[in-house]
Amino acid sequence: MARVGGDTASARPVGVPEAGPAPAVQRLRSSRWRDPRLAVGVVFVAASVVLGARVLAAADDTVAVWSLGNDVPAGSQLTSGDVTVSRVHFENAADAAHYFDGDAEIPSGLVVDHDLAAGELLARSALAEPVSRATSEVPVPLTDGVYPADLEIGDRVDIWVTPTDEAARRRESDLVFHDVPVLQANLSDAALSGTTPVVVVGLDSDQAASLDEDLTAFETGSVTLIRVGG
Repeated sequence: MARVGGDTASARPVGVPEAGPAPAVQRLRSSRWRDPRLAVGVVFVAASVVLGARVLAAADDTVAVWSLGNDVPAGSQLTSGDVTVSRVHFENAADAAHYFDGDAEIPSGLVVDHDLAAGELLARSALAEPVSRATSEVPVPLTDGVYPADLEIGDRVDIWVTPTDEAARRRESDLVFHDVPVLQANLSDAALSGTTPVVVVGLDSDQAASLDEDLTAFETGSVTLIRVGG
């Protein structure tokens, strides 16, 4: 039988495609999530976040205190509408105790003992018990007297009289009024005008009982005002 096309070894079955070159074999690569450098980077970023949070927390050492949202005249009863919360950094932590905690309510029943300006911090000393209407208001002249230069309304004072008579001066000074509130003080005005400074203090009914004798004491000596309390 005749053969077409030469050698039978090179013959292919009909319908079978010619085989191409074998595909290249690629080596499986490990997951990038298992790369130790990536793990080190994640740890470094996490540590940085934690450290940054701690630094920010340490830097925020401010304290919430009440401050005035508007001007408030002396004698007014302070309300929550007059104040706002401010955060303040105190160099000395003990100084914060002199102001009202911004997280607490303003004490009720107290009045402002001197004019307050918007923006200033609300000091505890700025509020005082309202003076009873039964209180006697007594003017005390301070001719040649001794008193704190920064005396303000709301301060509480002891009033002493030292005899001006040379013989009587040998005895101790007399305590005329003890722990009485200052209701008025024209010290700065008197200094500018050259007039006699006068301080008006309030007396309760017990203190006013001996008022005649106390007023006589002012005529026998010089007055000394000593601020008490804090």
